[in-house]
Amino acid sequence: MTYSILCYLSRKAGTTPEQFKDYYTGSHLPLYRRLAAPYLPARHTQLYIHRTTAAGEGNTPRNPSTPASVFFGAQADFDFDVIVTLEFKDYAAFQAHHEFLQQPDIQAQIAEDEERFLDRSQTRAVRLGEIIETRA
Repeated sequence: MTYSILCYLSRKAGTTPEQFKDYYTGSHLPLYRRLAAPYLPARHTQLYIHRTTAAGEGNTPRNPSTPASVFFGAQADFDFDVIVTLEFKDYAAFQAHHEFLQQPDIQAQIAEDEERFLDRSQTRAVRLGEIIETRA
């Protein structure tokens, strides 16, 4: 059975949504893939929040001019920038990945790079339970 993690990531202050996505996909992921090559998840999916460029009532301090396109809820519910899912073959694969990333030299390289584009104080992660997918 797969072992899946859900992460919420937020961009660093002064970074636009486009700069965040460009850095994450063009710089951070290649570094991560190079460092963790033998321990990569089977699937790494990024789901970016759609943002407009309009200041308005209800915008948040984190996103004063880039509100999310909210259908239900409030702007503050969507202050993060991307939802990332990491899917591992099983718990053993996740554990090997996690232990590898905890090595001080690897951890330092990842953290140093994350400081360039992430507000690490806002990072959240949780293990997913059962995943049910419905298709047309």
